[in-house]
Amino acid sequence: MVLTLSDICLRCVAGNLPHLKASKMSRYLTVVQREILLERMVSHCLLTDSVLPSVTYFLFREELSRVCFKKCDQITDDVLSILGKGCPNLTSISFVKCPSITDRGLSSLFKTQTRLVELEVRGHYSGFSSSGIYSLEEEEITGSCFSELKVPETLRTVHLCRMPTFTADGVKALVRNNSQIANLKVTDIPSLTADLMEFIAESLGGHLIQLNLARTNQMKTAHLLSLTRHCPNLEKLVINTQGSMTGEGLKEVVEHCNIHGLDISNLWAMEAAHFQAMMSVEEKVSRLRHLHLSTQSGHLITNAMLSSLTDMRELDLGGSRVTDEVVEQVCLKLGHQLDKLFLDVCRDLTDRSCGSISKHCKKLSTLSMYCNEQLTFIGLISLLSSQETADSLVKLNFRACTQLDYAVLSTLATTCSNLEHLDATRCVGFDDSILRCLGETCRNLSVLHVSGTEITDDGLLHVIYNCPLLRSLQVLPCANLTDRSMNALAQRCHNLEEVFVGATPGITPLAVKHVQDMGLRRVEVDAHSVHIY
Repeated sequence: MVLTLSDICLRCVAGNLPHLKASKMSRYLTVVQREILLERMVSHCLLTDSVLPSVTYFLFREELSRVCFKKCDQITDDVLSILGKGCPNLTSISFVKCPSITDRGLSSLFKTQTRLVELEVRGHYSGFSSSGIYSLEEEEITGSCFSELKVPETLRTVHLCRMPTFTADGVKALVRNNSQIANLKVTDIPSLTADLMEFIAESLGGHLIQLNLARTNQMKTAHLLSLTRHCPNLEKLVINTQGSMTGEGLKEVVEHCNIHGLDISNLWAMEAAHFQAMMSVEEKVSRLRHLHLSTQSGHLITNAMLSSLTDMRELDLGGSRVTDEVVEQVCLKLGHQLDKLFLDVCRDLTDRSCGSISKHCKKLSTLSMYCNEQLTFIGLISLLSSQETADSLVKLNFRACTQLDYAVLSTLATTCSNLEHLDATRCVGFDDSILRCLGETCRNLSVLHVSGTEITDDGLLHVIYNCPLLRSLQVLPCANLTDRSMNALAQRCHNLEEVFVGATPGITPLAVKHVQDMGLRRVEVDAHSVHIY
């Protein structure tokens, strides 16, 4: 894709900002263009000491409504202080992996805001610890900054993630000062006590619509009972974490809240009796549209339960001991209405289940069945061969399905014209001929993960030249790739956000840097990893 004239002009402005006049900036650049320019300059780490004064003067203006800063250590407390003084009318603020900010800077920014609607603050992983799992890098954000954030009339969405030093007092200040938050996502943050959960539920009450507590340890039934007492309008609940939670607690939530979406995918302690208790409230269960079950409960679904799920659109049975018989009943009862189906890491399935999916699930937009190494998926051919059903498919995930039949790959690559996301990592039959078909057919492809395959530059270039919307590419380690592909990516795919090439001998550091620098936003490139999940 050739850069648009607007993108070319913004790139020129970014390189010459210190030499421009304020009158020309306000006359020729719209507010949206200035927001985009600021985001891209931050992304490429262009806020050097010589450029920063021009950025704060030209771009930190009152009319600015949105800032999105990602992976930039040039965003400091002092920068946030200037931003707060110049931009009091921000409606959306996002900080992702900005290690130089602390409570001091966030306080300076928050205390001036009057119209904030959306807030995102996310820390980051520092890498593998000695125990072999990801460790959280120490952040200097405790949440004391939220004592300055007081926009209860407007603030509706908050996402806080991966901040190990975040305290209960920080969460309390947030919800106490902003009691009309409707969508709260608090993930990867240390223990959430029953008292704190009670405080959140009581403070937000009927305003709370969606609550995501993913990967927040020590969840107990008492936490849920707080929601049943105070949050009758809760529609979506995500608690995919380990904890001593019972089906009775979940039953209370389903019965007393307005639940349409429920994710309990990591509740290892869920027993058959508890699951049955949760699903026994048939009138309330019938409202569920999105259901993600745990590895200990997916296989416990009965025909009676399926008959109650009359409005189901998205079902995740991943990791469970679900059988062909269960999948057949799921497809028979729900297939005509399912939009998304997840059957990841279901080791007891055979290709018979693929036949059931093809026969009954005609409206799927997403099908994920990764890490099912025992399947050939040949039963999906009839689904993929029908143009009507193939056109509805947007996302397919066959990651680590090493027995995936070549005919299935060939068929999907020639029929799924609206496909946007394909993961065929470690699929042995995936080769250049499949890439050529994808390039001709799937012009909307934005995510392509094909690590561990035998592709070459010749095949990948077909995708690069024909799929200008490509955002994420994973090809590690594909030993036959060279700088040809990297240079083409840099020139053609300007919307790239991440490229994982691993320790590929034919790709040089210079080509990797070229890809990083040429993206409209700086591309995240992993040129070191050699392991594929």
